[in-house]
Amino acid sequence: SSDPLSGIGGAVYLLVEMSHYPVDCGACWYGSPVLLASRVLSTALLGLTGGTSVVVMIRGASGSHRSGGPSFPPYAHHEAVTSLAASQNRFTCDLYTKLAEKKSGNLFYSPFSIMTALGMTYAGAGGNTEQEMRSVMHLSDDKEVVHDAFMDVVSDMKTDAGDYELRTSNMAYVSNHLSLLSQYDKILKEKYQSTAKTVDFGASEEVRQEINAAVEKETNSRIKDLIPSGVLDSLTRMVLVNAVYFKGLWAKQFDKADTYDREFWTSNTENVKVPMMYKKSEFRIFFDKDLGATVLAMDYQGSRLSMVFVLPDKRDGLAEVESKLATTDLSELHRKLREVEVRRNT
Repeated sequence: SSDPLSGIGGAVYLLVEMSHYPVDCGACWYGSPVLLASRVLSTALLGLTGGTSVVVMIRGASGSHRSGGPSFPPYAHHEAVTSLAASQNRFTCDLYTKLAEKKSGNLFYSPFSIMTALGMTYAGAGGNTEQEMRSVMHLSDDKEVVHDAFMDVVSDMKTDAGDYELRTSNMAYVSNHLSLLSQYDKILKEKYQSTAKTVDFGASEEVRQEINAAVEKETNSRIKDLIPSGVLDSLTRMVLVNAVYFKGLWAKQFDKADTYDREFWTSNTENVKVPMMYKKSEFRIFFDKDLGATVLAMDYQGSRLSMVFVLPDKRDGLAEVESKLATTDLSELHRKLREVEVRRNT
């Protein structure tokens, strides 16, 4: 579109409640994480799965891509951030595969939000819990390295970019019946820029409204009522929240006048007419025969962020592409993109 995106908001919360079963939580709290839920609202432009395409967003750690894509200044902990980016890409594919199995229609989620909330939880985990979380998130064995990487990324996202809005906020709400270890509280503050607020979950509805209001503010009203009524109760001991908001302009914008009704295929035999915008320009693209898809990147203004589209070559090829994504190296896929002249419609 020639107009700025109306904004994308994503939020995730992780709920820790009292448990009758012993778990390893590094003595930071008692109880087990029993619920992880996320909610993302997007513009129609980003709800592109529709049975024929998959949307994957990839962010590099630092440095310039050979293909002329987004570039980043070096992070203080460059190797740690690079490792975290690889971990998140693997986690992204794993999670997408699981979510796609259970959901028909459009699917949109924020791996960064989920990884950050889990990272805050991981900081307080120990024993088997720590090992299982490290395995699921594909993290390195050194917890300090992991938290240093999150610190750099969170700090970077909180820096004013000028050309676009991209911000993140981490929040921790702790029961007044729970005492956090000073070491864990320090990690939340220094690594995740999150302050732990003590609340009375006995007044669970008031706390729920407070959390939802904070998330709504951080996402420019894109996420409302993140936590449904009845989720929190007097047994709740901690709620960890991550909220992300993005708003940006395409580096190469579409002309609204160049919009036409075209067929959008929802299956191999069914289609609907939708307005599609057309643009002839140079974009980074790669035809992946192994994946059975065309990969195209569209940069946002500011030369730091891009949206990457993965479009199956076959009308009924979505399921096949989804299955292959689980073992696809997203970073390698991104590196294969090369700038060529493309007539792009969306």
